[in-house]
Amino acid sequence: MPIDIGGVVSDGYERTVARNGLLFIGIFYLISLLEGLFSPTPAQPAMLPDPVGGPGMGPAPVEGMQPYAPSLGLSPVLTSLLSLLLGIISIVVTIGALRTFVSEETEQIPEAHFRHNLLWAGLNLIIGGIIFGITIAIGFLFLVVPGLFLLVSLFFWEVYVAVEDQNFIEGFRNSWRLTRGHRLRLFGLGIVVAIIALLVSIGFGIPGIFLPDILGFLIAQLGSAFFGVFFLATVAQTYNQLTAMENEPRVETAEERT
Repeated sequence: MPIDIGGVVSDGYERTVARNGLLFIGIFYLISLLEGLFSPTPAQPAMLPDPVGGPGMGPAPVEGMQPYAPSLGLSPVLTSLLSLLLGIISIVVTIGALRTFVSEETEQIPEAHFRHNLLWAGLNLIIGGIIFGITIAIGFLFLVVPGLFLLVSLFFWEVYVAVEDQNFIEGFRNSWRLTRGHRLRLFGLGIVVAIIALLVSIGFGIPGIFLPDILGFLIAQLGSAFFGVFFLATVAQTYNQLTAMENEPRVETAEERT
């Protein structure tokens, strides 16, 4: 049974605009605004689909479409400490979001999603993210195709770490198994999500051309937060669909019964 790309995207959107999704949009929006304010120099905002993933995990904003962020001009040392703190918070929120979107909760975020095995999951996401990024980068050095294959095959390792309490090695192994037989459809899903990211980036970036930088920045970051949550929700719904197919009872053929 093939992956229902339209169903996954639709379910991801529905979870994004539900109460829990809107709460996560607000949290990521606040994080992105603080990152802009704490930047030592005016910086362009980035999309926020996956704060801890490797390359290729999420789209970059369209060049020239995103207004520059205001900056408080803090010292480099203080900026680094605050950025580190925001990075840690982003990891925690990402873990909580994945756990929430994989579950059926839409109206209330269980506190346990931000507490259970948090240190273990966070450390594995950081270390695994570095290894994942290096692996994909090496794959892209070999004429791109191996990089895309590895990206699709290992894509769900973070979900296994955040949701299933596995280490990153187990996450890589289980993601490889989970995506077997579905990689071409998953690649197609990735193209659809990338197109959506482009449209969101352009749509929320256009006002920055006509408005003052501060207003343009606020609007652009809202688009970043929206797409970031949509991305996580879509990843979670894809994972749910794949695991459901994996757990379906296998029907024996007539040949196998004889």
